[in-house]
Amino acid sequence: MFTPSQPFGFFGQMRLWLASYNVELPLLDIINDPVSDDVTIELAARSLGVGLDSGYYDAEALADCLSQIWSEIEDGILDDESEARIELAGVIGGGGRYVRGLYDTVRHLDAQSAANYLAAHVGVMMARVDMARFAREIVAATAA
Repeated sequence: MFTPSQPFGFFGQMRLWLASYNVELPLLDIINDPVSDDVTIELAARSLGVGLDSGYYDAEALADCLSQIWSEIEDGILDDESEARIELAGVIGGGGRYVRGLYDTVRHLDAQSAANYLAAHVGVMMARVDMARFAREIVAATAA
């Protein structure tokens, strides 16, 4: 019978795999998927190498802004100085190259499509964070 602390066997192999887990795999899976569309691929490519938590939070902030703009448009608010548009300008201006790149990827789309693409991307970024945390926790728990 193998225990999680043994260097060989299933648990040992799993521990080694988790210790070397590439946090970019969720993004690489999208980039290499033949059914992924260009916008989804570009969002994933722009997120490669971005910090786990900062990448997630920055993508989420941008997605929230675009969702608010979509909501304003649905409510008939088309003012360039609306609350959501001012917030979007602040997020883009304060978010650095990564946020600007994400926005540049979806800016040509209508607000609904842009918000939906970014919401889906936030889900991928969250999966990336979750798996990295899981891998670290398991490796730490099985270290002996």
